[in-house]
Amino acid sequence: MINTVALLLADTYKHTHDRMYPEGLTKLVSYWTPRKSMLKTVDKMVFFGLQAFIKEVLIDYFNQNFFSLSEEKVLRIYTEYLDAQIGEGNYDLGKLVNLHRLGYLPLELRALPEGTRVSMGVPCIELTNTHPDFAWLTQWVECILQVDLWKISGHATIGAMYYEVAKEYYEKTVVGVDPAMAMADFGMRGMSCMEEAIRASAAWLLSFDKTSTIPALPFIDSVYNAECKKDGIGKGAVSTEHSVMGANFAVDGDEITFIKRLLTELYPHTSFSMVSDTYDYWRMVNEIIPLCRKEIMEHDGKLLIRPDSGDIVKISVKTVQKLWELFGGTVNEKGYKVLDPHIGVIYGDGCTLDRVTEIYRQLEELGFAANCIVFGVGAFCFTAIFEADKMIVLTRDTFGIAMKASYCVINGKEYFIYKDPATDTEHTKKSHKGCCRVFKEDDVLKCEDQLYGMSDDTLLKTVFKNGKLVKEETFASIRKRLHQ
Repeated sequence: MINTVALLLADTYKHTHDRMYPEGLTKLVSYWTPRKSMLKTVDKMVFFGLQAFIKEVLIDYFNQNFFSLSEEKVLRIYTEYLDAQIGEGNYDLGKLVNLHRLGYLPLELRALPEGTRVSMGVPCIELTNTHPDFAWLTQWVECILQVDLWKISGHATIGAMYYEVAKEYYEKTVVGVDPAMAMADFGMRGMSCMEEAIRASAAWLLSFDKTSTIPALPFIDSVYNAECKKDGIGKGAVSTEHSVMGANFAVDGDEITFIKRLLTELYPHTSFSMVSDTYDYWRMVNEIIPLCRKEIMEHDGKLLIRPDSGDIVKISVKTVQKLWELFGGTVNEKGYKVLDPHIGVIYGDGCTLDRVTEIYRQLEELGFAANCIVFGVGAFCFTAIFEADKMIVLTRDTFGIAMKASYCVINGKEYFIYKDPATDTEHTKKSHKGCCRVFKEDDVLKCEDQLYGMSDDTLLKTVFKNGKLVKEETFASIRKRLHQ
């Protein structure tokens, strides 16, 4: 994130609203809510990322890039860019000076526990000001809150969707293997920036144990009090790539020499994956791999054959069948065939949820256990969900996430604030009215609104107040809550 005055981290119009609110406004309460799912099969969003946002933005960033700076520097930088945006005289500096002199963010955030599967229409976060002079600050936070939270929550939801599919087929066909080992995050290079890659992988690791995004581990350790190494979270893998396969082929004119070197010299005691379609994939599987059978069977680990192009469903299923023919295996207690532990398949290209599900379905139909293959899920698959030949792309609108003010106090009098557009025929933009109480009924989260004042009888609990993190959670507790 760029280092600039913290109050500049907002849309332009947020800097004019303080003078637009009615005079005498001393209290504003807003809610951050997923309103409607675009997915037919998923009606709950996994809430995740708030603690990271609080630590990294509301505390560290504001302390370093606002409260610790001189008033002169804050005003100089702020006016330079606001003058460029909307011109001198179209915004007020009083709010900036008063907040800087106060020395902390006079906000209270109450929220559901992270890892909660939140029903549509139920607020995840309640925000309000704690000082009567800073009611404007409640809605000012919207931009930085949204940009930090909507996508990581979406990624956590998609990760949980993949996990549910793996869990279903592992429970049917697999013995003694945790479905958290079924798939890995391969998304880093396809994300829009390193920050997104880290957060997406952290969200993925709420459900799975494997990732190739190394910086996700220190992120989780630092903001969610984890010990990834000790907890077995964030396992990676030794793997070749096309440059490695091609460079060795250029020297030797074949692929056998390098494969045997991998098995006997470089990684004799380590499992690894080998991209296998640099040239002719089926020649690799049908001719070259059988010539390495002795080395594979004497290898102290597993060789994962990695197709990386073509029809993922057909190639995956056919490869498992061929490896069973070549290497055999065992039949587990549930009656499903498991490949010999020295060999397996990993697919890391185009592993969309529907394709992964179809591969598991076909393998089950053919009598194979789901753990004969593992998957590497890339950036496209973190973003696109296919339902009945329709692709739903992950955006803020996927779950209709919005932050709306719904209650205020003006000159000592309480008012409800709401929006209910007559043109909103799908009824997705109607907001809550008044303060909200979140509760559970028959184990389902529900929301009651039209309350005067913030409720004490609510599942929204204080996590941040007046510049300080009030309640801290561990990554382990969030994972447990998500999958309990």
